[in-house]
Amino acid sequence: MSSTNCPTSAVLLLVAWFASAAPAVAQGDAERKDPRATVTNAGALVPFLEGTDVFFALKQDTVFEADIQPHLVAYQNFTDLIDLTQQAKRPKNVAFSITGTPAVRLRMFDQVSNPVRTPSYMPRGNFQVIWARNVSAVASAFAAGRTAAGGDAGSRVSLWEVHFTGGHHSNGQDGCFFDDEQRVGEDCVPPDPLPEEREVNKHDGSFSTNYLRVGMNYRRNILDDQLWAKREWGFRVDFEYHPRAWIDDEMEDLYGRARTEFAASIASREISWCPKRAEAMGAIKAIAGHPDSVWPVAITAQASCFPTREGGWGFFVRYYGGQDYYNLGLLDNIQRVHVGATFNQSGFFRFRQPGQGQGSGGVAR
Repeated sequence: MSSTNCPTSAVLLLVAWFASAAPAVAQGDAERKDPRATVTNAGALVPFLEGTDVFFALKQDTVFEADIQPHLVAYQNFTDLIDLTQQAKRPKNVAFSITGTPAVRLRMFDQVSNPVRTPSYMPRGNFQVIWARNVSAVASAFAAGRTAAGGDAGSRVSLWEVHFTGGHHSNGQDGCFFDDEQRVGEDCVPPDPLPEEREVNKHDGSFSTNYLRVGMNYRRNILDDQLWAKREWGFRVDFEYHPRAWIDDEMEDLYGRARTEFAASIASREISWCPKRAEAMGAIKAIAGHPDSVWPVAITAQASCFPTREGGWGFFVRYYGGQDYYNLGLLDNIQRVHVGATFNQSGFFRFRQPGQGQGSGGVAR
């Protein structure tokens, strides 16, 4: 990629990112007239799925990075759970979701020609079971003409979610994993004898693994008198396992095949300069079998702000420390401060009231 095209590429990526928010932005006029009548996203909404991030790392040799994560919904019935009309006909508190995520992770380096080297291809399938507590109390309070405010049973909804994921992570390269190896047919032949220290081939080395993940989310939502969450807090636990037979042979004792993550977050839409969503999140990931060159844990701390109710875009600042998350950087320990933009189609949990159209509810991510 020519260095003169680097700014153009970054602009095109941002244009495509903002274009994905266009359907929600178009609803801005209606929302100003009646904030209950407009939704974060008019399509199928599923909670606890990541957004898309475009960002740069301070004082690093990169131009920008991007985590592109569109979620394609094959089936979901969560919208029935948050629809008070449906609840009146047939009460329910459990929902299911099946989605596919063709995720891609990019890193453009600040080098000659500004290459986007060894991008990560990370497709996965997601199955979620979501249990909502206190939905019947909210529906009963609404049917009786009472508001959800005031701290009574009709002002809180808790979401419990269990998810199962099968995923793949590779970089599409055909070079040998180590710099000192030679490709002979389909095999990579190491030198004899092996040196004490070996360098990973970060130019075109092959990286590939497959994994299974199981986890749980909890989210407690405090509703206002419009049945729309104004504050929330929650936590997440994930366990991810890369079976030995599903990972490249040369990586299996280096990558860290068992990973357990704990995360917590708190968010509000009561801040005047960040009216849609202000959020703080922290996470720690323990990596069993990690290489000696990296920390045994990866640490993330992030603050996000969605400054306008029009669309699903916002800004964030994030600290990350631990094993490099970018495929062939698995032996590198990094500490980075990220600053960037994010897009997430969901928002705060919101019930759809009678008379509101399709998509008049929202969910917490």
